[in-house]
Amino acid sequence: MKKQDTFQEQLKTFEKLLAGAKMAQLSSVILVTVSLVLAFKSRENGLYVMLLLTGALAIIFFIDKFLSVKEIKQKSYTQTSLASSISKLKVYMANRKKYEMYFMAFWVLTLIPSATAHFESNVIGIIAILTYIALVSVFGYLAYKKTDKEITLLERTMENELQLQ
Repeated sequence: MKKQDTFQEQLKTFEKLLAGAKMAQLSSVILVTVSLVLAFKSRENGLYVMLLLTGALAIIFFIDKFLSVKEIKQKSYTQTSLASSISKLKVYMANRKKYEMYFMAFWVLTLIPSATAHFESNVIGIIAILTYIALVSVFGYLAYKKTDKEITLLERTMENELQLQ
């Protein structure tokens, strides 16, 4: 009974981590939407539109290359398949972590001209963008740190379970 309970807990933890990965996809889709809405609102300024669409395309590329979880999803899980999925999730997180800040920084840079145009002064617009970057960086770092700990703990418990078999 304990073995089954442990496996269910591991599976629940893994599914929670996978749900977090799906939320990253959703968040990135929201960023693309923000760029598209701003591009529509700025349609009279070709430079703003071009920059915003470039940022949207960069995020779409990021979603396709680094946020896809289709390689990790499975229909059913056993101890062995869950261990394999955890390894895939670990690789996914490492790749995502490696490139995410570059793509997000690029995206924010494409926002600067149109964002500063919507504020009374360029200084306020730039401060708002820098504040956003700082908050995303800090919370992103904390989220990655927590996720890395959870994956490591999950890997260890899975290794122990597989050794006991």
